[in-house]
Amino acid sequence: MAHVAQVFVWLAIILLPILLFYDRLAKRIPSRLHPIQKPQSPLGLVPVSGLGVSPFSEGVDIVFVHGLGSNPDTTWKAKGGTELAGKAPAVESIQRDICWVSEFLADDIPPEHKKRIRVYFFNYDSYWKRDAIQAQLNHFGKDLLARLNTEVRQTDEERCRSLVFVAHSYGGLVVKEALVQASGRPDPNNIVDSAKAVLFLGTPHRGSRFSTWGSKIAQLLQPLGSNPLLLFELAYDSPFLLRMHNDFVERCSESLQVFNFYEQRGTNVFNLWFWHWRPLCVEESSATYSSHGVRNLPLPVDHSGLNKFSTRDGSYQAIARNLLKVADSCLHQKCLQRHSMPYKSVDTYTERNKESLEIANKLDMPCDKGGLLGSVVIHGFAGVGKTQLALRYVESHGNLYNTILWLDAENEPKTISSFERCANDLGLSLNQGSTRLNGLVDSPAVQAVLRWLKQRNAEEHAWLVVLDNVNDFDFGIKTVIPAGPYGRVIITSCDSKATMLVDGGSESVQVSVLEQHQSRAILFNHLKWDAVTVSNAKLQNCDDVAEKLGHFALAVDLAGAYISNESNKDATLREYPKIFDQHQDDLLQNNAFQGLRPHDKTVWTVWDTTLERLKNKYSSRPDLVLAFLAHFRGKVVQEELFRLVHSAINEVEQGLDDFPQLPDWLNKLIKQKGEKDEKWDPFNYRQTVNILHRYGLLDIADIGWKGISMHSLIRWRAIRYEQNAPWESWYLIFIVAACKQLRREYDKPHIRRYLVTHLPTMNLMGKGNVEYILDQIGSVLYDEGRWNEAEKMCLQVMETTKRVLGEEHPNTLTSKANLAATYANQGRWNEAEGIVVQVMETRKRVLGEEHPDTLTSKANLAATYGNQGRWNEAEGIEVQVMETRKQVLGDEHPHTLTSKANLAATYRNQGRWNEAEKMCLQVMETRKRVLGEEHPDTLTSKANLAATYGKQGRWNEAEGIEVQVMETRKRVLGEEHPNTLTSKANLAATYWNQGRWNEAEKMEVQVMETRKRVLGDEHPHTLASKANLAVTYMNQGRWNEAEEMEVQVMETRKRVLGEEHPHTLTSKANLAVTYMNQERWNEAEGIEVQVMETRKRVLGEEHPHTLASKANLAVTYMNQERWNEAEGIEVQVMETRKWVLGEEHPDTLASKANLAATYMNQGRWNEAEGIEVQVIETRKRVLGEEHPDTLTSIANLAVTYRNQGRWNEAEGIEVQVMETRKRVLGEEHPDTLASIANLAAIYHASGQCEIAVSLLRDVVPIQEKKLGTNHPDTVSSKAALQQWLNNGGNN
Repeated sequence: MAHVAQVFVWLAIILLPILLFYDRLAKRIPSRLHPIQKPQSPLGLVPVSGLGVSPFSEGVDIVFVHGLGSNPDTTWKAKGGTELAGKAPAVESIQRDICWVSEFLADDIPPEHKKRIRVYFFNYDSYWKRDAIQAQLNHFGKDLLARLNTEVRQTDEERCRSLVFVAHSYGGLVVKEALVQASGRPDPNNIVDSAKAVLFLGTPHRGSRFSTWGSKIAQLLQPLGSNPLLLFELAYDSPFLLRMHNDFVERCSESLQVFNFYEQRGTNVFNLWFWHWRPLCVEESSATYSSHGVRNLPLPVDHSGLNKFSTRDGSYQAIARNLLKVADSCLHQKCLQRHSMPYKSVDTYTERNKESLEIANKLDMPCDKGGLLGSVVIHGFAGVGKTQLALRYVESHGNLYNTILWLDAENEPKTISSFERCANDLGLSLNQGSTRLNGLVDSPAVQAVLRWLKQRNAEEHAWLVVLDNVNDFDFGIKTVIPAGPYGRVIITSCDSKATMLVDGGSESVQVSVLEQHQSRAILFNHLKWDAVTVSNAKLQNCDDVAEKLGHFALAVDLAGAYISNESNKDATLREYPKIFDQHQDDLLQNNAFQGLRPHDKTVWTVWDTTLERLKNKYSSRPDLVLAFLAHFRGKVVQEELFRLVHSAINEVEQGLDDFPQLPDWLNKLIKQKGEKDEKWDPFNYRQTVNILHRYGLLDIADIGWKGISMHSLIRWRAIRYEQNAPWESWYLIFIVAACKQLRREYDKPHIRRYLVTHLPTMNLMGKGNVEYILDQIGSVLYDEGRWNEAEKMCLQVMETTKRVLGEEHPNTLTSKANLAATYANQGRWNEAEGIVVQVMETRKRVLGEEHPDTLTSKANLAATYGNQGRWNEAEGIEVQVMETRKQVLGDEHPHTLTSKANLAATYRNQGRWNEAEKMCLQVMETRKRVLGEEHPDTLTSKANLAATYGKQGRWNEAEGIEVQVMETRKRVLGEEHPNTLTSKANLAATYWNQGRWNEAEKMEVQVMETRKRVLGDEHPHTLASKANLAVTYMNQGRWNEAEEMEVQVMETRKRVLGEEHPHTLTSKANLAVTYMNQERWNEAEGIEVQVMETRKRVLGEEHPHTLASKANLAVTYMNQERWNEAEGIEVQVMETRKWVLGEEHPDTLASKANLAATYMNQGRWNEAEGIEVQVIETRKRVLGEEHPDTLTSIANLAVTYRNQGRWNEAEGIEVQVMETRKRVLGEEHPDTLASIANLAAIYHASGQCEIAVSLLRDVVPIQEKKLGTNHPDTVSSKAALQQWLNNGGNN
């Protein structure tokens, strides 16, 4: 027993000091249960004051997690800071603790970011020494997750915020455990995706060797309630830590930035004199690891120096700099974080600066519509690049928005699916039990996204929503257009009415085809070419491709893909237009790149949805109307054509009764009548066109009246729509009806000009009643001056009627007569004559001598003779026709009056102007009485009378009538009616004869410009106007302008009418005259010889035009002083004219006068005098004493007397001419001025120099004013005056 007692005593002696030491030590170990010793910070996430409180998605939440056994009160604070104890200068400084997070970091955050950065301390109970909770790492990770979800990520907006963790030591393992747990289960609060970075401060990823000592201490302290399990988990390379680390790296580090800061100094554990034990608490091998996105950064501190800073030293700067950089990146990349974008713009996209700038500007325009900051609709036809423009805006302006959502709104399912995608990307929680059966507006995803957007109520919360492909409005898309005070909306649509989807209306940007440089850029991008170095040849090849495709964005892009896929790209690019022409359908339907391109649509399929929608939505069938309009040949389809068709469609349908009937949808456009009259009502047509225009399938064309046009590729697609329908037959019925009505409305040449562009091809006309079709269409071509084309149709009609009806059927004879008229207009008078004679003889035999059609044939033959210059033969037939019509139809019948008018024209051509005048007066008076003062035929009679007065030199009387006719036609027919324009042209000719060339020029320019606009630049009447203007320029001495105009007219006539057409030859002759006036004798001669030879071959040796050519050539020879050659030709012309036209015909007398001039130039004064006297006497008797031609003859005789030195006789005659011209033509008429100049020359030659100088001094200023300073007469007078003055006025 004593031995046992002794043992207990010794044990007590040994244990008592230990127990006393343990008790003293235990009393120094704090307890979390003690109210003073426990941390002041509450458990959970503790916000750091002075920083952001914004709960919205654009911000960043930074969470600081302390280490094992610590808390926020101590972990982030350092000793050593000072503060003043008072305000007096000599106060003592007191040391205080510095929390670098709330004091340094808060100040270092940029001011613009402070509102958007929230900072939290995560306080969890990891105290393990005394009164510890029995928890492990798994518990703390779960607690962190729970706290994040319930305390700082409660709303949809907060769940969109970025997360950044700063964790010291064991706290890093808590963060890793939390993220691993979140990644291993459904993450409705978006923790893993939101976590952008973790800054590990000395975190023992592989554990710590200190844990061995720590676990032993924990075991010793178990009587005090320690938790050794926490330290067991930290054993170096423990399986638990390795497994957690691998899970963390595998599941969480893909988009996570990791910064491993590790200590380079050991922690001071024990000191004994000069011996120190300072091991690394967490070695580099444990504090660092290598992986994607991981940076390992050493700091020259011990383990506690990683998380405690009393100054902004280098270690603090290293941590703060990286932390703030991460936060800044999160804030500046918010557009990427909140962009719900299914795709991006194509790699081959080319910038469209104009449209892009317009989109940006219109989105920025102040707007209070629809509860939005701005909205814009990008509209245009399918495939034009609307979606790419919207994508490019997003890519270039994304930094302006916190959130950008892209919705495919083509139909309801796609719209709901897009909203669900956006809700998921935004991390919005949805009711998982809901389905799509509730429809669009009740979809949980739709409601969640709309609600989320509406709650964005600060400038930094700006958002943009793009609704793409909004072409169908019926499923309720308008009800889900987002709203919010800081939101903007872009809508892309084929329908221009999409602007109404936003309450109050949206701004709009219309997108059309590409510009040339944009098409080039797309092709360059495909071919990988540099625009700076590419050759001009390749540039041209690119332009050819783009032009062939109408610069349609989708087509150019697909062409670029096709070309770049070929082995020989250069050759394929060069040959693509030819390949396209040969294989257009294959290329435009080619889907070889399906699945390889951002879009799978081809030019064939891109409009499928739109056409299907038009078919199903509208009873008026705009889809079929589009297909019908696509069959029109011309580029512009005028509304006026539908009015014409309305007036004639019933007749045409009867004439083409073997054709398919027009469908109801087309009849509704054509046959709708007004309520109060029979006129066409355009309401249905315009409504349908407006629908097609809304969808960008048609453009409205402004050409003076309503019209539409469409892109060539839309036309291509529409033509292939519903291909089984008889489109060509319907089209032919339509065009024939338009032609038939236009024949009745001859006064609408501007409409005819455009109708001609729509006329069908010959092979299409070979169906059904060919005669009827070609007759209607050929008449339009004939009226339009398209005689070559009209000839082809007339020939086909004639052959058909001959085969079907027989040689002598009235319709066959009419078709022959029409063909003859076409030949006549082409100047093929011999061919015309042959047919006309044949028709006339057949009608005489079949219908009788006096049948109206027979008489018409005779009249046509007379007209042909007139064109051939066979006026005597023409006269004989016209008299016969006139007498027969008087007998059969009556003296006042319109046909009889027409015969008289034709006969008057023949008299006028024969120079029998008195007889012509008498006949014209008779016809005019009868028509006034029978038809009325303002009837077109009456006005024509007046115009013919004025023309007769003009031939007689009675220009004032002619002017009076022409002004009256012009004004009446303007009032009755309109300013631009062909007859009105003819009146103006006639008046200009009268001004020209009066020497009023400025007035003539002004009138001719006006007529020319109107004809160009109304009839077209190449119409025969327009060319005649240009030719008249050139003659005026020539008379004004403006030779260069005359030449330029004449060359233009000549070249056009050669191309349009042919090299040998009479009008073409006239143009050449006029050009030769201009060259002659410019003293370019050789050039003039060359052209004149060519014209003469052609006229001899085409018209005959004795045709008036041929003789005129010879006379002109003689004048040229005379100017070249080739007197003998000139004389030979002039004699020949004179003799032929005497024989063909008669001794006293004006042209015969002109030949004699020319011959006299040649004799005079040869010095054969007596012979010249003899002829001149003869010409004077004849002209006096035939034309009258005061006719301009008579006065010219007398003036020529005076020149001859002057050359003979017979001054007194010359003076007497010249004075007589001058006085008569003053009285008849006017004081300032060019001929009057010429007489005065001639008289001055006579005075000077006879020694009366002072009178001569005085006369010229008076004449020169008038010539400068009336004729111009460069006119030959002005130049000649000024030169003579100067010479006389230089000689002192002496001879």
